[in-house]
Amino acid sequence: MSPDYQIPGRVPEDGVPREAVSDYWRERFSAEPYYDSNLAFEDYEPAYYLGYSSRHARTRADEVIDAYEQVEAELESRWAREQATSKLTWAQARNAVRRGWDESTALHQSHLDRGVPRGT
Repeated sequence: MSPDYQIPGRVPEDGVPREAVSDYWRERFSAEPYYDSNLAFEDYEPAYYLGYSSRHARTRADEVIDAYEQVEAELESRWAREQATSKLTWAQARNAVRRGWDESTALHQSHLDRGVPRGT
């Protein structure tokens, strides 16, 4: 199978493992203005990853193909399917998804700047 082949609907590998996304947000989530101390990081983590992975699926050559506002309704639908064990409703997750989207480029670049080989 060609390495260029992508399964439809699957987010392309961007070289940043899910753990790196989790680690990035684990250090920051409690300082976010929407943070609720009654909720755990595990409730927010799927929202950050949804935003992060969605933006990378829509980015080519550092150019965002879609604006967040253009895909928010799709992300809300995906949240209903992909929230896993998170206790967040869409109204609660929305800000974390947006932050994951907004910070995805910075997170990707910081991962590459550390010299971590792609796919590790």
